[in-house]
Amino acid sequence: MIRWGRVIATMGTAVMLAATMLAGSAAAQPRAAAPPEIQLTESQKKELQAEVDKHLKDYGGGKQIGINEIAYEDGAMILTLPLPGEAKARSVNEPVTPLGTANCSYEYACLWSDTNFNGSRLSRWACGTVTLGSPFNSTVGSIHNNQTTGTQTVLLNSARQVLNASMAPSRISDTGVGSRWSARYWVVC
Repeated sequence: MIRWGRVIATMGTAVMLAATMLAGSAAAQPRAAAPPEIQLTESQKKELQAEVDKHLKDYGGGKQIGINEIAYEDGAMILTLPLPGEAKARSVNEPVTPLGTANCSYEYACLWSDTNFNGSRLSRWACGTVTLGSPFNSTVGSIHNNQTTGTQTVLLNSARQVLNASMAPSRISDTGVGSRWSARYWVVC
C-alpha cells in the first residue's frame, strides 16, 4: 500500500532540494572578470585626450563617448584607441582580454591597426562604405567580421581592387603585408 502523503512530501522535498542545488550552482558559477579600474596620470590623460582630439574629424563629425572612444554616424561606427600602457584597444567598461584575441561585439565588423587584434580598433554595425582615416589608411592588421552569418566585409585599395574579403563569422589576425598599408576603403555588409 502506498502512502500518498509521504510520496508527495518526498517529491516536494526533492523539488526543493533540486531548486536549492540549482541556485547554489548558479551562485558558484564564475562571473566575468570586471574591467580593471582605469588610473591615469595627468600626463597620460592629456596625451590620450590629444590623441582623441586628433581623430574627432577622421570620419566626419565625431563625438567623444569615452576617454578613448569616438562615435561617428550617430554611433554606427566607433573608434577605440588603446589606453595608455595597453597594446590593444578596449573601452573602459570592457574587461582586459589576452593579446591576440579578437574583442569585437556580435553584429559588428571590426578592424585593428595592428596584427593579432592589437592597436586601435574601428567597429561598425551599419552597412556602407567607409573611406579609411588614420591609422587605418596606413595600416590594417586584423579583421573580425562578427556580423550575422553570411554578411561580408571587404577591404579595397585606392583603385577599389579587393585586398581582403571576409564572410561572417570570421577572424583574420593578419591581413597580409601587401594590403596593410594600401587599404583605403572598407565595405561592410
